[in-house]
Amino acid sequence: MAEYKGIKGFKVQYLDQDPVPTVAGWSAGNNMNTARSYLAGCGTQTAALGFGGYVLGTGNTGATEEYNGASWATSPGSLNTARRALAGAGTQTAGLGFGGLDTASTGATEEYDGSTWTSNPTGLNTARQELAGTGTQTAGLAFGGYDTAITGATEEYDGSTWTSNPTGLNTTRSGLAGCGTQTAALAFGGTVPPFTGATEEYNGSTWASNPTGLNTARRFPAGAGIQTAALAFGGNLPPLTGATEEYDGSTWTTVANMGTARASLGGAGTQTAGLAFGGDLGPTPSNATEEYVNYGEPNTFENVGQVWYNGTTKALKFTDETFSSAWATGNNLNTARYGIAGAGTQTVGLAFGGNTGPANSAATEEYDGTSWVTSPGSLNTTRRYLAGCGTQTAGLGFGGFIPPNTGATEEYNGTSWTNSNSLNTIRTKSGSAGTQTAGLGFGGVSPGPTIEGATEEYDGTSWATSPGSLNTARFSPVGAGTQTAALAFGGGTPSNTGATEEYDGNSWATSPGSLNTARVTLAGAGTQTAALAFGGYTTANSAATEEYDGTSWTTSPASMSTARFGLAGCGTQASALGFGGYDTAATAATEEYTITGTKNIKTITVS
Repeated sequence: MAEYKGIKGFKVQYLDQDPVPTVAGWSAGNNMNTARSYLAGCGTQTAALGFGGYVLGTGNTGATEEYNGASWATSPGSLNTARRALAGAGTQTAGLGFGGLDTASTGATEEYDGSTWTSNPTGLNTARQELAGTGTQTAGLAFGGYDTAITGATEEYDGSTWTSNPTGLNTTRSGLAGCGTQTAALAFGGTVPPFTGATEEYNGSTWASNPTGLNTARRFPAGAGIQTAALAFGGNLPPLTGATEEYDGSTWTTVANMGTARASLGGAGTQTAGLAFGGDLGPTPSNATEEYVNYGEPNTFENVGQVWYNGTTKALKFTDETFSSAWATGNNLNTARYGIAGAGTQTVGLAFGGNTGPANSAATEEYDGTSWVTSPGSLNTTRRYLAGCGTQTAGLGFGGFIPPNTGATEEYNGTSWTNSNSLNTIRTKSGSAGTQTAGLGFGGVSPGPTIEGATEEYDGTSWATSPGSLNTARFSPVGAGTQTAALAFGGGTPSNTGATEEYDGNSWATSPGSLNTARVTLAGAGTQTAALAFGGYTTANSAATEEYDGTSWTTSPASMSTARFGLAGCGTQASALGFGGYDTAATAATEEYTITGTKNIKTITVS
């Protein structure tokens, strides 16, 4: 009798559980409808509630949104008291919002029934903002915060009134996070000042300090879970961080960072199924949503075409590719160029600098998801092969070639560029990641010429050289992710390389996975655990596209329509934008990459 191995040529794995997409990590969800910071949240990963906060240009908001695990829908019911820096508790259909900043600190308390908010005439006994909360609509808990001074005040809600507990937090603080229940709560992080990682457990009567605090002390993090299985994520050190930690009732363990570093964000869910949304990016609020999943064991990842026997369910299974990926042609840049830099997303992109063929360009263009519009603000330093990061309204450009090489750094506010402090290591063709206030530059070519591994971090004012240099010094590497969770891939040593490295905010670690197509002057998008590489130069122009899952690169079946090098990219792995570059001449070609669907596990049956 023929065996499956003999027919297909490989062994069938024996597993106790089905493979998982990732053991633990964040993935991007659909954006909130209203970008905001200092908001509150409650509920679960698939039934969450986000409400209140601060909207740039508008001020405090009472806007409420519901998340169903796929997208956000704006509720017809807004908070009666528009405010920011409030706290939340409960569920999507039985939520509780309290405290915050209106025109002054408030104790206002409101209950949500899945449609509308109802104000309780009896508010918190201690009006305050920047507090934490947890529990349910009928058994809520408020603790910490700030009014005229930082407080550790703790109050319990019974569905009607708040009762003050004479025993407050041991570490008085504001800007903290919490999770759990009214009788088994957890408080962590915040500012005393200084910033703290202090962790305390509440038993319904008193707070007990845990001598082991967060590994990353910070203010304005978010939290999810329960007292013995908590999740802490985001916050401000400074700089902004996407640091994520799991608590087991005794100690905190650092796990995978969020893709978007931010503070003052909303949180919901559990330790193994958390949700992060909104938050403060520094100059602007965010509408980004990310989902955290920790599947635990087994440590077996899904791969398309994988076949295994599930010993628990006694079934032969395989993974089928039910998702699709494709590049679509977008409208051209107004100025064709190569050696260009970019920032932003697929629908809110930014292009600047480069070379048109005859000369360098300082032109800046903004993309709205359909077409490019030339900005009235051009770079102050005209150059090519510069690096870029940030957003369309808060961009950062640095380095490049005039000639000579330059370390010039400029910040874009959506209208014009402003000069800032220069790089410590003058260079061109460097890689980049992060935001305008937490940028990262690495690699490149410095005068000499010298191929660089040097890494620098930008705090919104100046550059500081990191103690961690790239393990593989190179020019034209591509970057993705944040300042504390970055990815570098590709480039020249001077030979083409596919080497991939991950940065944790201090040092670079070489990934076991290299690009399948080693190349230089390529472009990229995404995060440290979900990146996209495309275009570049091998021995000829390349259109190859590859996806990174935090461990290895997989060649996408979809290649770019225009093979080119010296292009720029932005966006996410599933929603990227590629533009400019050099084909047979400088090109203005723009392409959008989209992934739809997911891998799907199927069972092999006999009929």
